[in-house]
Amino acid sequence: MEGALSSSTTYKEKEKQENVEDHEILKNRISTHPLYGLLVEAHLDCLKVGGISGDLDLEGDVSRDMKQLDNKYKDSENRQSDLDHFMEAYCLALGKLKEAMEEPQQTSMAFISNMHLQLKELTGSHQPEPATSLSGESYN
Repeated sequence: MEGALSSSTTYKEKEKQENVEDHEILKNRISTHPLYGLLVEAHLDCLKVGGISGDLDLEGDVSRDMKQLDNKYKDSENRQSDLDHFMEAYCLALGKLKEAMEEPQQTSMAFISNMHLQLKELTGSHQPEPATSLSGESYN
């Protein structure tokens, strides 16, 4: 009975070690893949969306990158691996996510700018703005 328990434990440890090795191999394949840089860039772009100014036109960036990606890999479609397809799909998904995150922000910024302009018109902001020093102190 002890031999069967020991054999089962050894088998589980061996299986666990193989899973760790497979995981490391997969991580290495992903990090050395030609699209890895674009994937990281797309991910970082999604993270930066919160800090993007509303008057920047970034809508075409994703489309341009994805067209370059499409042209680059069109010739090698027949020999693409599952990892190639995954990396491309993930890059495209991140690009779409970024665009989806930017849209409400751009709409909000347009609304705020419009409201600001209307408030200026209502208050008759034809008066000169208070002069300020370089340190931001008002002279008035």
